[in-house]
Amino acid sequence: MIQRLTIFGIVVFLAIFFQSAFVLIETIDRPQKAVNSFCKAYYQLDDTAKTYMTDDCRVQDDVDLVDQFFLAQKKMANDRGYHDRFLVNYLTNIHTHVIDKTSDSAVVTIKAKRYAIIPWLRTRKCYDIDHTFTLTYQNNQWLISGGVSEM
Repeated sequence: MIQRLTIFGIVVFLAIFFQSAFVLIETIDRPQKAVNSFCKAYYQLDDTAKTYMTDDCRVQDDVDLVDQFFLAQKKMANDRGYHDRFLVNYLTNIHTHVIDKTSDSAVVTIKAKRYAIIPWLRTRKCYDIDHTFTLTYQNNQWLISGGVSEM
């Protein structure tokens, strides 16, 4: 009986320990995490995509690239007679790879599947994503500094 309680206690302790370690590891800011979060927000037409970019990358030739993409998607949905968020896309099978990394910059490539949900057809169109981003480390976080204009 004592052995079972001891083994059970050790198992519970190890489970709590590893769960805590994994949570702490996940909070570390990495370039892959910034690219992943940016792409998810960008294709879901979420304004938080702007927080993962430097201002120089986001605004080029006095045009906000993220707002331009969002407005184009909303206009396309409205022209078809649907609400603004109709053309939201979701990413799956996300794979990121760090090509080059220094203490203040990184080059990351992302490969993923982008699904466009078409509710009235009850189908999903699938598109492949293969983009390379350059990132800089500013204010204790990784920010995308290049590669958005090619999306």
